[in-house]
Order: sequence, then structure tokens, then C-alpha cells
Amino acid sequence: MKKVTTLIVFVTCLLLGRIGYTQVSEPVEWIDVPLADNVYFEDRPVCRADRVEIPVPANSDLEYMLDMKQGHSVSYQWRSTDISNPELLLAEFHGHTVRDSEEPGNVMFFKQGRGDTSDGYLVAPFDGVHGWYFSNETDSDISITLSLSGFYTIPDPELALVLGANRRVGQPAPERLAVHAQCSSFTGRP
Repeated sequence: MKKVTTLIVFVTCLLLGRIGYTQVSEPVEWIDVPLADNVYFEDRPVCRADRVEIPVPANSDLEYMLDMKQGHSVSYQWRSTDISNPELLLAEFHGHTVRDSEEPGNVMFFKQGRGDTSDGYLVAPFDGVHGWYFSNETDSDISITLSLSGFYTIPDPELALVLGANRRVGQPAPERLAVHAQCSSFTGRP
């Protein structure tokens, strides 16, 4: 009886055009739209998900970066639950090209603000490093939990964190450097 009911529902839906089949009684015109750049890719990147604990010491700043290829995407959410005043946490989500000469690189700011949480989705506009700058302006150490999913790589944990050297909003990030002490508290690495 179950097979007969399923067949009746399928045929009914098919007749009503609700399963993806369209009944066309008249020819329909289509405009052939050329394929734009950075829409279709032959490669199949690895999809991953990570949860990372990022310690941000009192009165200091740092960056946490991902390596991404143009057109790849990441969905993210970060939050700090141990900050007394969320207005004292400055966060910037940005990306920049990797400089391999003295020529200027490109930097793009996606989101800037203050608070203890943020989430969003990014499609990388260019090959490079994309990530978050956090400035903890409190007198207490805090921790930020960053949840990620998408198409990216996390550099060696010793290179993923970058000391910010107390830069101001909008200034380019300093070069990456190893941060051994802070990387030891990472969790969620695959």
C-alpha cells in the first residue's frame, strides 16, 4: 500500500510541476549570459570546520588569519563571553594580499566595530590572508571563540596569530611572526 501511495503522490506532484519538471506549452526564450570570472572553478577545494580559542591578553591586540583563494568562502561566528565591557573590544574583519616584494599589497576591510560577538560569510575577493584583528582595551585577559566552516586553510598555528603592535583602525597589518606562548592554548585544530 505504501508503494502505491508514494506513486500517487509522485504522479500528482509531477502533474502539478512541483518536483522540478516544468510543463511547457509554449516555447520559452532564454538569454544566454556569458560566464563571469570567478564564478565557476574546476578545482574542488576541501570543506572544513574548526573551532578555535584565541587568547587576547589585557591591553593588547593581535590578528588571527586564514589563507584563502579567490572565490573560496568561509562562514564564521566569534564571541567573547568573558569581557566585562564589550565596547572595549575592537574587531576588524579584513583581508590582504601576501606581499612578496616592496610593492604595496591590496587590503580590503569587510567589517569593523566594537562588541563581544560577530558572525557573517565571506567570499574571498582575492588570493591572500583573510581574518580578524582584535584589540582588547581592558585590564583583563579575554578569550575569543571562533567557529569556522568553509574553504580555507589555517596556517601553522605558530603563524596564524600576528601581534598587532597597537596599530590603529585602518592601518595595514604587520607581517606575520611566530607567537609560541599564545598558540599553546589553541583548541579545535583538526
